[in-house]
Amino acid sequence: MILYALILRSRDILPLTSTTNYHCSNGESAIDLKLINKIVKSVLKKTDLPKNKCFLRTNDKTYYFLPCLNIICMAMCIPSYPQVLAYSFLEELAGEFTKKYDRFKVEQALRPYNLIEFDTTIHPIQQMYNKPQQLTSRINLAEITRDITLDPPQEVFIVEENNVHTPQVIPPTVRVGPLPTLEPLSFIDKTSLIFTICLIVHSIVIVMDTWRSWTTEEDESLDTGWLHFCSILFRLAQMYVLTHKQMYRWKKGWTLFLVLLVVDWFLYFNDDLWQVILVYVITTLTHTCILRRKIAIKLPQYQI
Repeated sequence: MILYALILRSRDILPLTSTTNYHCSNGESAIDLKLINKIVKSVLKKTDLPKNKCFLRTNDKTYYFLPCLNIICMAMCIPSYPQVLAYSFLEELAGEFTKKYDRFKVEQALRPYNLIEFDTTIHPIQQMYNKPQQLTSRINLAEITRDITLDPPQEVFIVEENNVHTPQVIPPTVRVGPLPTLEPLSFIDKTSLIFTICLIVHSIVIVMDTWRSWTTEEDESLDTGWLHFCSILFRLAQMYVLTHKQMYRWKKGWTLFLVLLVVDWFLYFNDDLWQVILVYVITTLTHTCILRRKIAIKLPQYQI
């Protein structure tokens, strides 16, 4: 659940408004405001993070930060609260705040919590997100998950060095939901793989014939065998790029495509025209399938 929400001005980390319903029945505070303020200042003042989403995990709390225009929204949640819901809450909070207060009103604030009356808006939104069963028809989890997957928040660690808390930022490693995968193979993708395998088998047969007779054949035949062997390797690499998710898929696809065009020309330029066209069509089809097959982003099955 969301325990506490805070909105600050980004240029000087001045708190503008926050949750006020954090007191117990006996009048005592249910949260440590001094500790929260210390953590927030440590994260936002000593690191270059106000421009990026980030989060901090402690033993019993998780702090989420979301910059929006000239403000920064923060939510303190229990560790088990879904990250996608926390950022959805912050986005809705930032949207309501920017609708009510323009940039001039925010910059005009001189004292801390100068806009504390906004708590009347924070409270119902917080209550709604603390009962996520009511959110399924209100928010688009798929869209928020996609945004966080494409632009993941940075995780901040606060370590104690010489009794001084120093925040450290590491590259984003936490993803929301399952890791992204490629879209399922379509009929065209499978067809191109079958044709590519046929070309590979054809080249393997030629390489084996060349290997058996390389002592009696001319050098030209041996060179053709090596070209077919290189063609086998490049086509296997092209199939791997098509079927597996990896970095720089487009660059690898274009490189293999251009290399195969050159190799195919030296292998088949003396053959019939229809053979040359057929090989080029299969190579181009596989390359096109590599370019069109994109990342499939699926909505995680949150228990809400």
